[in-house]
Amino acid sequence: MVEGQWRDLYRAAILEFDPKQLQARVKAAEDAIHVRAACEARVSRDERREMNDALSTPRILKRKQS
Repeated sequence: MVEGQWRDLYRAAILEFDPKQLQARVKAAEDAIHVRAACEARVSRDERREMNDALSTPRILKRKQS
């Protein structure tokens, strides 16, 4: 996986206005973040912090959709 791919998927999720596509985009972003986080040796502390912050936003989006 390309290092920045999770960021692109995260941006797509937070910018999605179509409720029908939001859930799929959020899931794709979360999955990509979890995959990237599993690469412990190659993830900087700053990027790990970014990923943790990014994971909180999709949770909020999912709650608003419910």
